[in-house]
Amino acid sequence: MQVNDEAIILKKKKYGESSLLITFFSFRYGLNTGLAKGILKKDFSTYEIGNKVFIKCFFRLEEHLWNCKFELIKNYSVIFFDNINKLNTLLCICALLDISLPRKLPQINLYKRTVKIIESLVLKSWLKKYIFWELFFLSEIGYGLSLKKCAISGSTKNLKYISPKSGHAISELEGDKFKNKLIKMPNLFINNLDNQSTANAFKVTGFFLEKYLKENHNRTLPFYREKILN
Repeated sequence: MQVNDEAIILKKKKYGESSLLITFFSFRYGLNTGLAKGILKKDFSTYEIGNKVFIKCFFRLEEHLWNCKFELIKNYSVIFFDNINKLNTLLCICALLDISLPRKLPQINLYKRTVKIIESLVLKSWLKKYIFWELFFLSEIGYGLSLKKCAISGSTKNLKYISPKSGHAISELEGDKFKNKLIKMPNLFINNLDNQSTANAFKVTGFFLEKYLKENHNRTLPFYREKILN
């Protein structure tokens, strides 16, 4: 059987003398790993983490390791090589996808949003956009936050807190008496034009990502994420 698709390279590992095991996130087939044989030194740049590639894969049975050929579409790692914050963001995106997604399950909406956020890293507002990608990512893996109305009263006004247990918004009226146990709602989540609260919003999405990874995969946040704001 043959599969043709586009994908983002998430991880690579040397296999034998001249082959690589490539973990990739593809548009139609989701997360998978393929074997690329006969890699030449001149072609190494094709296989950089974060690159967008065209894949042509062959296999007899779907559960077998795919034999793949990769053609470069876009080398993103080169674009961000001189900006360590953006490069760490690119690597963090790839690591989160690799450790969180089930194998061989199509995630078309997530793939589209991921390509979009990678392309958006060139913008001035890249960090704000990345934070909203993390919120979307949490929702796609079944751990989404509910930030539109108060979980207690149902009110959509004066939302001030987030429950660390449920990820639901809590209004000022309902939450003030428990504020020491709640997470302060970043202004960015209420008014996405507010760029002053990006650091706080980044901490909040990080909290819920780490909670998800620990509970579901016994993992911590990728090392790269700690370096995004440095």
